[in-house]
Amino acid sequence: MRCSASSIWARSGSRSSSSACTRATTPVSSAKKSTGVKREAWREVSPMAAPPHCNCLHQGRARAAPPFFPLAWRPILGHVTAVDGLTRGWLRSGRLWLGLAGTALFLGLFFARTDLGELWDALRAADYRWAVPAVALWFVSAWFRSLRWGLLLRHLARMSASALYPVLVIGYMANNLLPARLGEVVRAYIMGQRYGLSKMAVLGTIAVERLLDAVVLLVLMTAAAAFVGLEGHLRALSLAAAGLVLGGAAFLLWAASHRGAVERALGFLLRPLPPRLATRLQGAVDAFLEGAGALRSPMVLAGVALCGLIAWLLEACMYYLVGVAFDLGEGFAVYLVLAGAANLAITVPSTSGGVGPFEWASREVLVAVGVASGVASAYALALHGLLLLPVIVVGLLFLWGIQLAPAAVLARAEEARAEVRE
Repeated sequence: MRCSASSIWARSGSRSSSSACTRATTPVSSAKKSTGVKREAWREVSPMAAPPHCNCLHQGRARAAPPFFPLAWRPILGHVTAVDGLTRGWLRSGRLWLGLAGTALFLGLFFARTDLGELWDALRAADYRWAVPAVALWFVSAWFRSLRWGLLLRHLARMSASALYPVLVIGYMANNLLPARLGEVVRAYIMGQRYGLSKMAVLGTIAVERLLDAVVLLVLMTAAAAFVGLEGHLRALSLAAAGLVLGGAAFLLWAASHRGAVERALGFLLRPLPPRLATRLQGAVDAFLEGAGALRSPMVLAGVALCGLIAWLLEACMYYLVGVAFDLGEGFAVYLVLAGAANLAITVPSTSGGVGPFEWASREVLVAVGVASGVASAYALALHGLLLLPVIVVGLLFLWGIQLAPAAVLARAEEARAEVRE
């Protein structure tokens, strides 16, 4: 007999219905005698449909609801249970605690060299009318990023920028709220669920996206450093980093065109490793190469490079407008260096949104060119707030618009990440 979600909830007062839980997670097809239309039962228990007594949700971490708990409230309890299960998993994650330590370290360095009185005065004196066009510029830059992502996905599916834009903003929203850059997995999950694409292949395109971002940022930062007058060791550091990333990008382009040779070499290198680790590394490299497949076309490569360049120039314009709000009086080249330094700094382990490293790097660049410490700190805090908060709000609206519950997305994204690890 088919066991529906509503019938499971109706049996919530019974503790002996473990078989109902089993049936709810098993595909069952039944035919309506009147219409002959086949229907398939739920393949898995979702947070909205999980019975309170069921121990199959999140490896036994589901909470039981009291017998008198109103039926209308139980879906809400399911979402709370899902988030609670994910939170417990994150609290046991070493990456979370490493990120918290990184954020604490950089915030400590940030505030240790900041005059709080000067910071407060700068925040009060800023002209926040410039925030509106500044935030608008970021969302325009995000459209060019979605256009670039569509080019990277070209060998998997033809996707328009308008279709990818909400998914991209949702991913950035998740990165701003969740640890371990889980927003990348959220993007892959949504693309897999809505468009049937391979989650691993989509993750590969996102990894290529990140590498290309690093290339563009380092090129812009290195070119602008000559006009800013950075100290010698900072310029040398940016040149060294640019050389490493450009070398990596050149290897990526070669590997995209010589996948067979890369796979043979990788198989030889992975042979001494334990089978489980070798399988995971092989899967990660395969996904990365699959994501780079579109770069075999010179036209696609040129389009990807152009879209990335325009996106980062627009974001640097946003930084410039925030600088106008704080009356910094610096040229555009300073904001190119700042964009590169701040966005590369968030690759350091930190909490969600890169809080800590972003503020520290932004402040250090401005202080290096002669901006007062308190004003530079106020600018860094305001800039990061404008980068985080509007994206979170719009991302949640997009999530609501495509009719996906945040808790369900988190749960499925965590499952997808577990699949990737395996």
